[in-house]
Amino acid sequence: MSLEERFNKKNSELQQKIEVEIVKVKEGQSKRNMVQLQTILTELQKSNMQKNVILSYPRIIVDSWDYSDQLGMELLELAELYGKI
Repeated sequence: MSLEERFNKKNSELQQKIEVEIVKVKEGQSKRNMVQLQTILTELQKSNMQKNVILSYPRIIVDSWDYSDQLGMELLELAELYGKI
């Protein structure tokens, strides 16, 4: 599987996880920041459709999420993979 194929697969999986997290925030089951989640989702969607998108979400995660957050770690790994494409 090429880097791009791996990126697209992981991107789709993480978009679904972010969408689930947004629903949890709306239902009061998650304390994550809704604006941050929506920004991340938008960037994931853009990066799936076009190349050379500048990702700002890694800075959001590094600056305001817990360093051991599983979703955050997966998103940072995806950003790193995107940089290699």
